[in-house]
Amino acid sequence: MRIMRLIPVLFLFLLAVPAVRGEIRFADPTLGPSGSGAAGSLLFNAETVSPGFGTYRTLFLTDMTTKATTQFTFFPEEIAFLPGAGVLQIRNRFGVFRSGADLKTFTALSIFPAFVNGYQIEEGKISPAKTSPDGRYLVYYKPTSGVHGTLMLYDVADNREIRVSERVPLSLKTPPVTWSPDSRTFVYGKDFKLYYFSIDHLQKNRVISESYRQIADGFLSSAQWDAFGNLYFISGSLVFKVDSTELFTRGLYSGSVQIGSVVGRIALAFEPNVDRYWLSPDGRKIVLDKASQSVLFMHLARNDEASRDSVQSLPQLSLPRSVALTKVIWSAGDTITLLAEGVRQGAATSYVFRLSVPQSGRVSGFSQTADANVSDLVLSADESKILLVKPDRVEVLDYAGWRKTADIPFVRPLHALWKSATEVVVAGADTIQLRDLGTGAFTLLALSRAGASGFTTDGKRIMTGVGDKAYASDVSGPAWTPAQAYSVGEAATAGADYRAYVQDVERSSYRNMLMLRDLKGLSTAPLFEYKTYEYEQFPAKEEEIDPVYFNHGSRIRRREVSIVFNCVSSAAGLPRILAALKEYGVRATFFLNGDFIRRYPDACREIAAAGHETASLFYTYFNMTDARFTVDTEFIKKGLARNEDEYFKATGGELALLWHAPYYFTSSSIVEASRQMNYAYVGRDVDSLDWVGKSDTAASAGSYRPASELVERILAEKKPGSIIPVELGSDSNNRDDYLHQYIDILINALFRLGYDVVPVSTLRDHAK
Repeated sequence: MRIMRLIPVLFLFLLAVPAVRGEIRFADPTLGPSGSGAAGSLLFNAETVSPGFGTYRTLFLTDMTTKATTQFTFFPEEIAFLPGAGVLQIRNRFGVFRSGADLKTFTALSIFPAFVNGYQIEEGKISPAKTSPDGRYLVYYKPTSGVHGTLMLYDVADNREIRVSERVPLSLKTPPVTWSPDSRTFVYGKDFKLYYFSIDHLQKNRVISESYRQIADGFLSSAQWDAFGNLYFISGSLVFKVDSTELFTRGLYSGSVQIGSVVGRIALAFEPNVDRYWLSPDGRKIVLDKASQSVLFMHLARNDEASRDSVQSLPQLSLPRSVALTKVIWSAGDTITLLAEGVRQGAATSYVFRLSVPQSGRVSGFSQTADANVSDLVLSADESKILLVKPDRVEVLDYAGWRKTADIPFVRPLHALWKSATEVVVAGADTIQLRDLGTGAFTLLALSRAGASGFTTDGKRIMTGVGDKAYASDVSGPAWTPAQAYSVGEAATAGADYRAYVQDVERSSYRNMLMLRDLKGLSTAPLFEYKTYEYEQFPAKEEEIDPVYFNHGSRIRRREVSIVFNCVSSAAGLPRILAALKEYGVRATFFLNGDFIRRYPDACREIAAAGHETASLFYTYFNMTDARFTVDTEFIKKGLARNEDEYFKATGGELALLWHAPYYFTSSSIVEASRQMNYAYVGRDVDSLDWVGKSDTAASAGSYRPASELVERILAEKKPGSIIPVELGSDSNNRDDYLHQYIDILINALFRLGYDVVPVSTLRDHAK
């Protein structure tokens, strides 16, 4: 027997978030002691990297004869308490798991791809799923590519899958649907149109064609349910309401009749590609988020109120440039709480704001609370209390008075849930626990991850160390209890019947594989099946690379690309871009035009503080082919020097010696000026076409595409060394959505194809 001291550095390792690639590794195979109940079994862990969570290990036990595998830890990438079923649901890359009534025993849902059921572990970031309020149904994407998937409905009670819609754009941030409060209907978006799906129709086997289920134009952000099950959507400045019982009739005539009745109008036109809104429980008020920058509270003005003589003042909140509204809590008593999150000075930041709506009288402005480093807000079912999730604790506050009533210290809490008015589930990086607010007692429900692990000497129990604590469980299944000390037998990889070892593999999301040598059967095979895939072939020879006019990197040395952001006249979308780049551990190159620097100096400072490369997009944006201008070498040199000065004035820093002209125009004068100033002119070998709008007469016919199709096109055209431009902002000519809104989808897909994403300077250095 040996005693191992637990090493706290394991927790520090978890906190590190490297660039996310297909890094799934198996480690620490240990055979069960001979002559014990664990004989013939193999204990091992799978280490994976998850965007936003970092690295964690999951513990498994496999019967080497039957290959039956039991999962012992459950990392809560997603977790929910389903009050209708009275169980916890955990989702991560290893599957979807539901607890028993005791909230402790977790079982994989059979239809979902679960590792314990023989499926390969999912890599990258998992797409969100949405469970119905009653817990019976689950809607999720089944990816068919890196960009699109089939929208699926899973009936837990009948254990069956139903196809809802084909070729739906994937999302890694927002749920795929919004459910009605009674779990009878959900709404989803596709191709800038909203559709409904009826559970009643499903149960009666009369689901109608999707074309007859269309509700209106828009994205899912256009639709909201009130507390009574009425569906609302906004078109322009008009707010429509549709009773859920009318959806079937309305859907049949959606092509010729406006669906719903007008119940109000808002002061500003709603732009579904960049705006969002939240509806009050009574359906009479909204909070409008305009382009992630201005948040407004509005009463929905009815037709009989539109001509009122009194002056109305709208409470408005202007958010810092680098943060965006992520959650709105709206109680039945009309107390509103907002959570805004983003990246400032390269670090994650958050703000909490409050607004109370009196029954009568003027609404005061938003007020900011003193709460910092808040990652989530969770209101209790009776709306009397709220949970604030912070880096080292969960705070319980009286919601109306915003006064702390309890404090739950916790190691890196990720999620908090209400089980009842007095019980809180806290899911953290180490453990998942139930806290009784009345007695203060904790109940251990599950371990999120594993550390050093092994069998006790008698083989009856498994032990693992998490952080500075030890836990033990019977080998029959995960039922962890705290242990006084970590005490296991010597790890064995060879026995009388089997030997186990780890072997590196290629062309797979698995970096290695557990191999099992059957000493009696005289055979050696992987412990479980895994898929291999072929990376795109490198070209047979290098393409010519010009270090002065640099439009691509090496085609044969590394599988890497650069994503460059062109910042011209709008900073819309920057919070989401910076958050996605930070989540994936990616450094990008931002080309800053002088007009952008002068207009958004704070945005330039945030880009630089986040560690990204900043380059020049000239001092002003204009068409250099215009005959009214003389674009010679001196003009270019002066324009570049002026942009350097503008950037230094705004940030105190210097631009990298990289640039490109507006519209990627080039000429001999431009190239010569670049050479004289020691600049590299950066071109592109992939045209993203994100600059093409539906009304763009300069573009060729048929070149406009939705952003999801632009991502598909980029993935098809990119090569090793490619430079992929993305336009920042949302004021281009008449687009339904923007490529930068899919930046996480693009990065995730590139990683799954084996690509690294690097700044242009790195791409250029690697081409030398």
